[in-house]
Amino acid sequence: MRLIVEQSAYSGVIKIAEKVAKDAELVTGRKTKYLAAENITEDMLRVPDELTVVAATIGKSAVLEKEEIRRRIPLDQIEGKRECYCFAFPEKKDSENPHLLVIAGSDKRGTIYGLFHLSEQMGVSPFVDWCGIKPCHRDKIILAWDMECVSKEPSVEYRGFFINDEWPAFGNWCMHHFGGFGADMYEHIFELLLRLKGNYLWPAMWSARFEDDGPGLKNAILADEYGIIMGMSHHEPCLRQGEEYKYLRGKGSVYGDAWNFRTNRDGIIRFWEDGLKRSGQFENVITVGMRGEADTAILGENAAVADNIALLREVLRVQNQLIRENVNKDLEKVPRMLALYKEVEEFFYGTEDTAGLLKEPELEDIILMLCDDNYGNLRTLPTEEMRKHKGGYGMYYHLDYHGWPVSYEWINSSYLPKIWEQMSMAYDFGVRRLWMVNVGDIATQELPLSFLMDMAYDFERFGSRAVNCVQEYVRQWVRRSFGSFSEEIRQKIAEILNGYTKVIHRRRPEALGADTYHPVNEEESERILSEADDIIKKAEGVRTKLKCESADNQAAFAALIYYPAVATMNLVKMQVFTGLNHYYAGIGAAIANDYGKEAAACFSCDRKLTEWYHQLDGQRWYGMGASQHIGFTHWNEDECQNPVIMQVLLLDKPSVIVAVNGTSQHAEGSMWLDNRMILENFRNPECMEAYVTVYGRSKTESHFSVKEKTDWIKTDVTEGSVDGILHKKQTIKITIDEGSFLQDKENVSGTLVIETPAGQCEIEIPVNRKKYLSAKNVFEDTAGYISIEAEHFYDAKPGAWIKNPDGESGFGILQGYGKTLSAVKYFPSTAYFSLDENAPYLEYRFMLREGGTYEIEFYLQPSNPVTRDNEILYGVQMNEAETVIYNEVDRDYRIGDREEAWSKGVLEQIRKQCAEVVCQKGENALRIYPLTPGFVLEKFVIYPKGYRIRESYLGPAETFHT
Repeated sequence: MRLIVEQSAYSGVIKIAEKVAKDAELVTGRKTKYLAAENITEDMLRVPDELTVVAATIGKSAVLEKEEIRRRIPLDQIEGKRECYCFAFPEKKDSENPHLLVIAGSDKRGTIYGLFHLSEQMGVSPFVDWCGIKPCHRDKIILAWDMECVSKEPSVEYRGFFINDEWPAFGNWCMHHFGGFGADMYEHIFELLLRLKGNYLWPAMWSARFEDDGPGLKNAILADEYGIIMGMSHHEPCLRQGEEYKYLRGKGSVYGDAWNFRTNRDGIIRFWEDGLKRSGQFENVITVGMRGEADTAILGENAAVADNIALLREVLRVQNQLIRENVNKDLEKVPRMLALYKEVEEFFYGTEDTAGLLKEPELEDIILMLCDDNYGNLRTLPTEEMRKHKGGYGMYYHLDYHGWPVSYEWINSSYLPKIWEQMSMAYDFGVRRLWMVNVGDIATQELPLSFLMDMAYDFERFGSRAVNCVQEYVRQWVRRSFGSFSEEIRQKIAEILNGYTKVIHRRRPEALGADTYHPVNEEESERILSEADDIIKKAEGVRTKLKCESADNQAAFAALIYYPAVATMNLVKMQVFTGLNHYYAGIGAAIANDYGKEAAACFSCDRKLTEWYHQLDGQRWYGMGASQHIGFTHWNEDECQNPVIMQVLLLDKPSVIVAVNGTSQHAEGSMWLDNRMILENFRNPECMEAYVTVYGRSKTESHFSVKEKTDWIKTDVTEGSVDGILHKKQTIKITIDEGSFLQDKENVSGTLVIETPAGQCEIEIPVNRKKYLSAKNVFEDTAGYISIEAEHFYDAKPGAWIKNPDGESGFGILQGYGKTLSAVKYFPSTAYFSLDENAPYLEYRFMLREGGTYEIEFYLQPSNPVTRDNEILYGVQMNEAETVIYNEVDRDYRIGDREEAWSKGVLEQIRKQCAEVVCQKGENALRIYPLTPGFVLEKFVIYPKGYRIRESYLGPAETFHT
């Protein structure tokens, strides 16, 4: 293959063409002929039996001006458009395969995206440089006629990521490989961004100075050469970073010695002005506005809202004037952005008493960048009236966060179904000008970063009309990244990615504790351990197969898949084992010591995994796993705690504990204590077996026996012994005789008595074998409560939305979403409803053996209200009763530091809310009406008022239904 560009091309295009030529060499193993020609002649284009690729940009290319070329290339379809390219074959279609490909770009980035599209067509991953992924070998590169295409304009104009919270991980990586944050390092970052079809970057800023570290302006010059649009972070205005001010400030400095616009106005203005003079020559989105030092409130937490607004208004006026004087007199030609981050959002909207900046003339053509709540839940979104804003809207979204209530910076813990649900809503609400992703250290965030960049580039493909595109996206991402692996291995990798991100998203690693999952109720810890072990087993299995079958990309698999999956699941296991250790130590069971050893082994494994990760592939990812991630007790790592392991000292006398599995009921058998328990599993007509476990507590052998039982109760063990050393527990399997006596019976109860060294334990076993004949998805009360996953509705009325005449409205089941099975959400996500005949609803049916007052506990995605009205409304109607409207949040609900209601929701990844209803005996119909945007239902539990559901993190598992 020959790849030709013109010497008149943009220098960035020439450099990218060289990278694509090297991509082709990786594919074939043979050197690609690469030429930057002063003049591309007809002879160069017509070389028999040799594949030729020409890359050129409209307005920078003589070859695209040639009449015979223009006639055969659809330049009119991309000319004047933003970041577009076309693939065209100027030859006549008289051969099996074409030999001349022309990649034409509408502008610099369009040509670069076209070149990298060619790389992807050759099977080259966007992470070929970043992760060293090698493409699948081909003997030669072949073009096909169906590769002709014309790309669309990207859905979002500015699409990029923010390298943030970069110490200790990214910072150590930079120092180890490049000696700092200079152009040698950013060469790789810029390439990654462009291969992902991004165009916008906020550089590292905790200790770095982008405009100085190149050295000098080399970083900025390189960015401009590649067509990277630069900005500084949400709180760093006028193209200057906070670290610059820290470096330059002082008593004798022209910039003064205080980051304070009131007391040091001249110094701050000079600082901004010099930044614009220095860097305004490049392509930028200029951050405007002002926050306090180190990303804090501008006037402090106690300042009046009116004072903050007045100060920001004056800051904006001054900054706009500086930009006119130093960048461009026509402000409309200078992209600018104000981030409505944290308290700035309040200053924008104002309060009842103080008008905000919402209609401020200085903001007329400025991009208003809205933000999530730092935990992946959007804050406010533009109303229909606000969408008319000339400057458009942006979104600042977090995959990494350093702040209250708990930071998460170690390994990717974001979940694609949640990202899709939130960011598709952002786009639907008109947030289409700018998307910025806080990606932390980049490493292990490659999957969600790819997804967000692809959503922003082609929302029509991955947006609201593509409900549940995530599963297929992951499969395609794996195929694109690991094309050389077998289909079987790629499928396992997709399962690993979906699995570990779902598990770790339930509770971010740093916020995970020994008390997160209940040690025994609902068998929650056992189920979580099983999930984690299954993911680790799959990862180990793939790793073993790769050692035998594929020499290439083992390190890339290890870094992108194995390390994040195994390290996070190992952390989950460590905390669950610690919780089990604490629980069983609390009842004196010797098994606690085994769990303590397991937790300690996981702790040791955590350290070894990180050390191994840092040595992979010649230390390619050195330092990237260094972030503290265990046992946070504050918002940051200060006073964090490694697992505290308890030790049970064994009794000298014989002693056992009898426990009903799946509950916290346990007894020693003493006549002086309550030794009665209840095993309720067989209330479910489909339950075939249940378990009781006997735990040892002493040095000596302790005997137990089944002393008596109802005739139809069967046990696989009638007697045995346990101790605290070798045989620490004995599980007894319980079944029931499914004979004619129990057939179709309900409210039958039996008894199992177990004799212990201290006395005896009596276990009541109620049984229900009666099934009501009913339609699909009718739930029956077989456990004293009913738990229903949202997707198992009996009926749904899509609802008529007058602004969506094409009929694509209704409820969508979000597969895999949330903490358990899935979720249900109404689309389009911008819809509002009143309680009338047009209101959509979900209907659920369930059978109760007793009527009366019940409570329904709803498990809801912890969405934030899309407006300042603080409303996420939904209606609840039981049978024919009047519909009651509930608000998910209180009227004084707030997001931010020390806001406990918000904090609880984002840490637990769920919001719970109770509604009181009156139910009847027999069949009941519950209707739930989503009335405002943001309502996402995951599950709900119905129980008699005053009934206490067993404590667990995920809530009761779904109960019996047809």
